[in-house]
Amino acid sequence: MFVPNRFDRRQWMRAGSAAGISTWLGHLVARSASAAQDSGKPAPFQRCITLWMQGGPSQMETFDPKPGTETGGPLGAVSTRVPGMQLSETLSGLARYADDLCVIRSVGSTQGEHDRASHLLHTGYERIDSFPRPALGSYVSSSRPATDVPAFVTLGGQVYGPAFLGTSHGPFVVNDLGRTIETIRSVHRRSDRLDLLAELNQRSDQSSGSVLLRQRTEQIDSVRRLLKSSFADALDVSAEDAATLSRYGESDFGRNVLAARRMLEAGVRYVEVQMPGWDTHVGNIPAVKRLCQQLEPAWIALIDDLKSSGLWDDTLILWMGEFGRTPIINGQNGRDHYPRSIPVTLAGRDIGGRVIGSTGKDGMEHSENPSSVADLMYTLMNVLGVDADREYTTTFGSPTSATDGGEMIL
Repeated sequence: MFVPNRFDRRQWMRAGSAAGISTWLGHLVARSASAAQDSGKPAPFQRCITLWMQGGPSQMETFDPKPGTETGGPLGAVSTRVPGMQLSETLSGLARYADDLCVIRSVGSTQGEHDRASHLLHTGYERIDSFPRPALGSYVSSSRPATDVPAFVTLGGQVYGPAFLGTSHGPFVVNDLGRTIETIRSVHRRSDRLDLLAELNQRSDQSSGSVLLRQRTEQIDSVRRLLKSSFADALDVSAEDAATLSRYGESDFGRNVLAARRMLEAGVRYVEVQMPGWDTHVGNIPAVKRLCQQLEPAWIALIDDLKSSGLWDDTLILWMGEFGRTPIINGQNGRDHYPRSIPVTLAGRDIGGRVIGSTGKDGMEHSENPSSVADLMYTLMNVLGVDADREYTTTFGSPTSATDGGEMIL
């Protein structure tokens, strides 16, 4: 089991300045990893790529096939070396990587509406508009020392923010790789304007200790660091050779996964790559086939490149969406929302080669060890080195925990 880091409040106070806190955090992460290795327990993953299947992926046509049953549909399944792990024929190539995969079939919830379910799976809490909750990527950002590149990046339009963790731990949002690269480089060419803005800030009345002023100063400083970093170059996948581009696929998703890998190499800690199109109420089979033709090559190339680059040992890959799809096929040859079964698959060092949970012979129910989203979030925080038991104080002064309870699934 992964052991969460625990932070003593007095240690934080002794750390003093932001630079001191950053240095202290760096020592803490290194000490935690060393202690875990010395005790024979796996060290936490230091990086994460989330492959978010927006709309709700069908478990029956991906990681929980039911071939030969009425609910299973017409597609076949591929057996793997791992007992109990079959993958749909749509992911036959990924089946060869079964030893690297942890297929979780035990997670479910009661949230069957897209926005509310997406919020739940990103934050671990049901949505209450008056009580915003941080996304998992924001927690990862807050638990790592600050760097010149953003710690948390989202490639796609669905954004979940830092809430009470503060704007510095919010996601850097990339909707279009080309436009983002050009914007960064354009700002770099006009960096003198940042200097002017910083000077205007200094002339402001700082004696009041304005929160907005401090935030604005922090944002200017972060932009300056970003401009000096290799972040824009990391986004530029055109720098890769033709063979690499081909391995990841010609789709926008493939390009985004390649950019995510390059961002990890540049120092980004958490990247979410969103893939829309999984809301398959109509024509589920052809839609999932098309989507998996984009998903599979990018995922395989990502695993291969992480292993060859040396990043595999400290990178977690997380695949999921807001819910699964109904085992019953509807009148339009589609599958509807089914939050009782939320397909989740992990990949990474020492985590693969197993199946957790079961949805029974026909996929209608969890026949063993059901898990909540709180369990999933607690598990993810632990394996990513985030203190899931830490108590936080919200912006309106209320104490709260990082997770809504939860127990380890792994």
